[in-house]
Amino acid sequence: MLRLALLVMAVVVAALLALALLDEGRVEVPEAVITLRDTQVTLYPRADPTAVWYFSSPRVEYVPDRQEATLFTIADGRRTVGGETDFTLDSERVTIDSSDNIRGEAMHAFLVEDEIDLYMEAKGDRLVLIDQARGRFEVPRARMSGPDLGESVFEDMRISFDFTEFEAGGPGTVGYSEFIIRSDDEP
Repeated sequence: MLRLALLVMAVVVAALLALALLDEGRVEVPEAVITLRDTQVTLYPRADPTAVWYFSSPRVEYVPDRQEATLFTIADGRRTVGGETDFTLDSERVTIDSSDNIRGEAMHAFLVEDEIDLYMEAKGDRLVLIDQARGRFEVPRARMSGPDLGESVFEDMRISFDFTEFEAGGPGTVGYSEFIIRSDDEP
């Protein structure tokens, strides 16, 4: 009887070992979209460890196999550094990819310290990109306005989050700026 029990146990162990060796270690991610309602999203970008992004969205769709989250109707997004909001962000739809970058058709950012409105739009198949690793906006078409700034329109704009680095244009692009000049007499 003991021999039979040992033989059965050896067969079971051999079968389990064979199954373990057959498994290639792949995890099957279901082809699905996970939908969340009335969601608060906090993003801690790996490429920008001092920043924290906060979003509130009535609907978020997460696609596990692409590791992407799409947030809809964002009216109160913001990026903070050291607990202080440096700019706010709103958009009808943005996607956060697996590298923590944010892309979309149209976005509006408001730079708090400089009181600058930055309206960003896609052009053709090129989307607006907020590149976390480079710390900049990459925008096919941008409109900027603010106090004492007037309005400026740029194409193919790349600008750092803190607005200290700016690049726009290239062959065949259009740009114009309007400046407000005040005299010493004006308040």
